[in-house]
Amino acid sequence: MQGGVHLLSGLILASLSKRKEFKLGAVIGAILPDFDIIITAFAYLAIGEKAADLHRSFSHSLLFIAVVAGITISLRFVPQIKKRTSYDFVGLGIGLGIGFLTHGVLDMAYLYGIQFLWPFSKELIGFPIVPFESFDTNLASDTLKLKLLQTTDFYTDIFLFYIPILFLAYKMKKHEELHLPFLIYIIADFIVTTVFVGLSFRASVSYEDHTIQLYYLGTFFLMISLIAPILFRDVIREFKFEPWIMIIIVALVVFSQFLFYV
Repeated sequence: MQGGVHLLSGLILASLSKRKEFKLGAVIGAILPDFDIIITAFAYLAIGEKAADLHRSFSHSLLFIAVVAGITISLRFVPQIKKRTSYDFVGLGIGLGIGFLTHGVLDMAYLYGIQFLWPFSKELIGFPIVPFESFDTNLASDTLKLKLLQTTDFYTDIFLFYIPILFLAYKMKKHEELHLPFLIYIIADFIVTTVFVGLSFRASVSYEDHTIQLYYLGTFFLMISLIAPILFRDVIREFKFEPWIMIIIVALVVFSQFLFYV
């Protein structure tokens, strides 16, 4: 699923709880599994196309969820840590676990599934609404759809997370030192993404080559998506969706995904 949809799902989860560290964990967990894209990008330089198998593997697995959430929760019961802080590691760990699980479920519905049982099985498990195999990369129209689907992913980060979280930070008067730098980043992200949307229409460039060209720039964008919840942690800890707003946003996300596939 697209990065902005993952981040938005984390915000929706955060809105369902009053535990501040659960809120933070849910948003971080909703995007963190995609750090494997960064590993894949560097691995591609060493082993070529085989590196693609790393994405949606270990970091999207049930084992990864259990280990990371379990370690985080267990910190609460380490005597040395327990004496020094009352930090809510339990809430953070539960939030991370639920965020990870939500990320996996969304990816199961997106194109080709995940290696949920890694390392015991590397079979992709999912229920893609529109399977990747339904696109014919020999057809110009399908190739264009796939290129746009890949490229416009970065718009979802901007409109479903960056702008709302920056607006709330401004409204709540939190993280004021980040307001201008992050606004500049949002504008730059939008401009660069729009350029790549235009490049998607190059019929001479295959979907695979377009994806490779986008991959390394996308890795930088992904790194910002991974650290943004931490940068705006105080806003997320206080985050709350009104039910009617949540319904509208979910409806818009569903509608936007439908448009990509028609």
